[in-house]
Amino acid sequence: MGRIVDSRADARTRTADHSLTRRELYQLSYVGNLCSVATDRCGIVGSMYDSLRVLVVSNMVPSLEVPQYGVFVMRQTAALEQAGCTVEVVGIEQRTTRLPGTLRKYARLRSQGAHAADRMQADVVLGHYLVPTALICRRVARSVGAPYVLVAHGGDVGHLERSRPLRTAVRRAVFGAAAVVAVSSELAARLTAVFPGLVVDVINTGVDRALFRPGTADLSAYGPAPSRPLVVQIGNLIERKNPERLAAAAERLFAEHGGGELWIAGTGPLAEQLEGLAHVRLLGSVRPEQVPVLLRGADVATLVALSEGYGLGALEATACGVPVVVSQTAPVARDLPATAAVQVDPYSEDAIFEGLRAALKLTREDSAGQSTADAHADVVQARRLADLLERVARSRAA
Repeated sequence: MGRIVDSRADARTRTADHSLTRRELYQLSYVGNLCSVATDRCGIVGSMYDSLRVLVVSNMVPSLEVPQYGVFVMRQTAALEQAGCTVEVVGIEQRTTRLPGTLRKYARLRSQGAHAADRMQADVVLGHYLVPTALICRRVARSVGAPYVLVAHGGDVGHLERSRPLRTAVRRAVFGAAAVVAVSSELAARLTAVFPGLVVDVINTGVDRALFRPGTADLSAYGPAPSRPLVVQIGNLIERKNPERLAAAAERLFAEHGGGELWIAGTGPLAEQLEGLAHVRLLGSVRPEQVPVLLRGADVATLVALSEGYGLGALEATACGVPVVVSQTAPVARDLPATAAVQVDPYSEDAIFEGLRAALKLTREDSAGQSTADAHADVVQARRLADLLERVARSRAA
């Protein structure tokens, strides 16, 4: 179901079964607590974009039932507001629908987007994901004569790489954007291979340093205290996230240590293959505010996915001060210092096993890792995005 989230603190988000203030929704998903500590430590003070009105259009936004779905959109929205922008969000909550329902929800997203853009007199429209949001953004922006900016996250580029009809369908919308952003340079290269001649800026969504920071962790909500060492992975139980190889490598690590557990926060079709393993605890879907707690409680965090648009989860773990094992194919790997993260070949169980062993020897709360997390803070990245959005809006006004 589409919805509009008004950026004003007293505005309300309405769906069929609940009504929340936007502040309450941020507290629910733990995305609104952009406290002064985060901005101070990153050197960000004051607001610069008070007159910039941004409409965000996304095919992923969180809901009460699925609060982690598109939570990065809301975190970036909060960071843009922290920078001084006026932001409204129009998006789609996660629902399982057949094709007619899918077509209706995207038509509704376009209609709500046009209404919101007109009501707020948007200076610029920001669209998350190229498929299918690029087409919707183009029509919403044209309805009010505003420019639009598109953000590619990874899965959308994969769809375009595999499908010529999709490439044809969104080509005009992509090239018609005032700017296109990718969350990593590697993703930008893939996108320009799909659309030669396209100019792509690189800005990631950043890590929320108000949430992802070192500290203590109470894991009692997840049952008996874990056997140590504790390895934690945040990610759905799908082939791309590589949980089966990780489980096999972790089993070897725990045999060597005489104990240990692998906790995985996520759901998916591979649950059946993993739930019978004695050393694996499947946590299911975890609320966003609990993710930093799980990471702080881990001895090692992992992101060993076969592919990622960027791999923000590894950076979030580093921000929590936890040693990380990260796929060498994930773009985030090149941003993480060797003193905080171990890079591995995600296709090799042996490499993951050795990576886990090496990560256990790393120091927690590594200073270089903390500096890296500060440099990639969401408030820092939001300033970069706000600069781009303001240039786009000014160019159109001129």
